[in-house]
Amino acid sequence: MIDRFWNDAVRIDRLPPEMWRNLFTTALAEVAANGLRHAYPPDTTRRPLRVRLRLFPDRVEALLIDHGAPYESPPSTYNAPDHETEVTLLPESGYGLFIARAALDSLRYRRSRNGYNCWKLVKKK
Repeated sequence: MIDRFWNDAVRIDRLPPEMWRNLFTTALAEVAANGLRHAYPPDTTRRPLRVRLRLFPDRVEALLIDHGAPYESPPSTYNAPDHETEVTLLPESGYGLFIARAALDSLRYRRSRNGYNCWKLVKKK
């Protein structure tokens, strides 16, 4: 889906630089993976996630919507590891939203009145 989105951007001559696209794509993948992994019980086979991507002259936006359990911020969030931390000693998970926030200009979450999780990602050019 994201490849098709970037291909469409080429056709309208709005393709952002590669590094910029990679940051946005990584953030999108991290937030989507979190939604699919944490919003639904482990035994759920169907985990619907709607994604809307929009490209503007000055930014790109993504809206991710699922009907899973509400997101609850953990009591403490992971911080960036310091430069002396051995990478192989870091936990394998738990940095997804940290990575997304670092790659984006804005990452917002809200729970709709209808019981949907709504994540809005914004990356400015």
